[in-house]
Amino acid sequence: MLDEVAGQVRFERGSVAEFGSPQRAAVLVHWARTPVLSRSVTTLAGELARAGYRLVLVSACESPQPLNWRGTCPPDATVLRKPNAGYDFGSWAVALNELPAITQAERVILTNDSMAGPFAPLAGVLAQFEHCSADVFGLTDTRQYFRHLQSYFVGFTDGLLGEAPLAAFFADIRLEDTKWDVINRYELGLNRLFRREGYGYTAGFRADDVVPAGDNPVIRGWWRLLERGFPFVKREILRDPDVAPRADWVSREVAAVFGQRIEEWV
Repeated sequence: MLDEVAGQVRFERGSVAEFGSPQRAAVLVHWARTPVLSRSVTTLAGELARAGYRLVLVSACESPQPLNWRGTCPPDATVLRKPNAGYDFGSWAVALNELPAITQAERVILTNDSMAGPFAPLAGVLAQFEHCSADVFGLTDTRQYFRHLQSYFVGFTDGLLGEAPLAAFFADIRLEDTKWDVINRYELGLNRLFRREGYGYTAGFRADDVVPAGDNPVIRGWWRLLERGFPFVKREILRDPDVAPRADWVSREVAAVFGQRIEEWV
């Protein structure tokens, strides 16, 4: 995939030299048709930056215009623009290739814009990651197919991304034909790598607490996650309510738990 986008990645903000060698970094991948960033993206970016993570936004926005942060861009954020190719794993691979210092950081978060929110501060969630003893931290896990961390928010400790197995994994990201191919080869494949290499992993919110084994917690148990303080709702539920039970409750539940109007976040 890196070969396919070679020469088409550019820095809209920042540079390799300005990025330096931070001890904490977060790579947030983004796609939209228009350059105006949603409240969800700007809030997530701000929460990560306030917690001391050097933010890298990798955008596959279809518009050639500069991204519009609506005045909320973290002052030391780096923005990379790339073609809309390779899905989220391709965008993470681009960030690691363009800014190799990320792989040496003590704590690295790879996340995306597939969630609406966060509707509340992330200090508690990020403290869980900071203090966990596992090699890898995910916001949620699931027992679909086999127990694995869901890939929309995964944290790596102690320079793990610089180790040969993970470096090879991200360098070998390819363009895939379908979303299922991406899930199978990269989300599940990454977790197979964790198991094969003996990396320990843990989740901040456990699927077993909210759904039967085999169900996706952020789809099938979204309201139970909210009740436990999970500050996101899967955007897919908002686009296609048929995918989730009780989808017509989303606005009411987000208002009841967090006092927020979800319509303002997408």
